[in-house]
Amino acid sequence: MEFLNKLVQFVLMQIAALGFMLIAPVLYLIPFVFIVLTPNNDIIPMLAVAMMMTGPFVSAFWTMIVCMVRRYRRITADGNPYQCSLGGMFAATGWMLYGFFGTVATELLFVFTVHSLGNLRGPNPRGWAAWFAAAPFVIFAPLLLVWVWGTLVKGQSLANLA
Repeated sequence: MEFLNKLVQFVLMQIAALGFMLIAPVLYLIPFVFIVLTPNNDIIPMLAVAMMMTGPFVSAFWTMIVCMVRRYRRITADGNPYQCSLGGMFAATGWMLYGFFGTVATELLFVFTVHSLGNLRGPNPRGWAAWFAAAPFVIFAPLLLVWVWGTLVKGQSLANLA
């Protein structure tokens, strides 16, 4: 009975994590509401930390989803059925790692740049508004790079170029 209980707990945690990953881009709009309603609130820096801590995981998830959908469409474009393979698993893992570590790198660069400029010292609603305006682009930078790269090469995915 203990095993079944742990299994149900594990499944529910996975469903909750998937639900968060799916709606996280919409949740990243919440800090704007706090800045507009209460500009000098103490929760704003905490929201910035939460956004930066969850960003790599959300970016990894969405980068993998978008790139694997592109892979599926490219493989099935000529009418052949998609067959699951070990190469597809490695591709998904690679895209996920690219999304995670690409976001970590861009977030570190972003945080060091913003703090070196000194915009967020004390209660500064304009500084925090600028932070939260730029943060989604920083978080999803790997996905934006994939999109720009595919657009520049006339719709080809990165898998065609390798």
